[in-house]
Amino acid sequence: SSHSGSGLAAAPAADGTANYTGFLVDLLPLLLESAGLPHNFSMYHLPPEQAVPGVQLENGSWTGIMGQLTTRKADMALYPLTLTAERAKYIQHTQPFHDGGYGIVVKTQQVNTGYSFLLPFTWQTWLLLLVSMLVVVLLLTCMDIATRKDRCAALAKLSSRKGKRSCKREKLMDHTIETIMMTVNSGAAPASRSLGVKLLFIAWAIFSVIMLSTYTANLTANLTVNQLAVQIDSLADLAQTSAYVGVPADSSIYVYFTSSLDNDALRLRPRVVPYTVIADAVADVRRGKIAAFVTGRINAMYFTQVRPCDLALGSEVVGSGNLVLGLQPNSTIAGNLNAALLKLADWGHVPDLRRKWFQDNTECSSAASTDGGRLGLAQTWSV
Repeated sequence: SSHSGSGLAAAPAADGTANYTGFLVDLLPLLLESAGLPHNFSMYHLPPEQAVPGVQLENGSWTGIMGQLTTRKADMALYPLTLTAERAKYIQHTQPFHDGGYGIVVKTQQVNTGYSFLLPFTWQTWLLLLVSMLVVVLLLTCMDIATRKDRCAALAKLSSRKGKRSCKREKLMDHTIETIMMTVNSGAAPASRSLGVKLLFIAWAIFSVIMLSTYTANLTANLTVNQLAVQIDSLADLAQTSAYVGVPADSSIYVYFTSSLDNDALRLRPRVVPYTVIADAVADVRRGKIAAFVTGRINAMYFTQVRPCDLALGSEVVGSGNLVLGLQPNSTIAGNLNAALLKLADWGHVPDLRRKWFQDNTECSSAASTDGGRLGLAQTWSV
């Protein structure tokens, strides 16, 4: 059996041998036991440049995983192989164990920066708040100018030294301070007895309470959950940029980009970069050399669930297809394996494994909960 693919990791054991783990590695013994097949198989790991589905060459031979099966070097490929009509002509295969298609792996942008305190409002809302504050200050100033003569005359009749002082000190800065203090819910009632000033302050107080409550709630949410921005969510988003997109070499998705008449594929075709080593493609996404990497969706899910948790999966599923286990031509164990897969699905073992490796086993949910809810140094100095 040849072994490669996502969710399947090979780590050295204490005795120097490889220790394989992953969704398909857990599925294999259950599958063999249910099929009544012996467990005395040998497993070998393909090098990264051969760990691709494979395409057919001009001489009729196949590369990658398909080549291992068509040449009978392997009885079964422990690999999430997308079934296509062309591949089905040359190999046997099991029943689908997962609904496939291709996923778009992109780099997330951490927006939990030193200016996280600005995130509760959009820039339009901040602008509206500043303009509203300016309008209130100007209205108070205009009211003061319009009523100052009559107010000072009334105060003069009272011969109040305090009143004369108040008449002189009502300046633009005083109105500005009163407005700001009311905005942060720390203002007192206006000293002026003018009905217009009181009504204006009542309206501004109601506005300030609503805005302050909304800001507090949104700021709490932003600090509780790490904010990850994903700018590319589909092939259409990629086509609108001038960035490059990576795909696995010798794969059906590479054939799709190089031969499809789909509008997005045609626009992206000059910018498609084939990768023989998937790890190199993922590293280039992180470095920003390519904007996205389009690969099998089950592979894409794996890359987005391991540290450093800086990758995301676009919502669009590119194409359609089912993931199968490839078998060599005219395989005598195909019937037993297919019956076993149906049994495991009916008994709930396959859904349990999916949940274990693609939901419960993620490394990124714990990272988010560790960093969330705390005011960091970056936020503190910027505030």
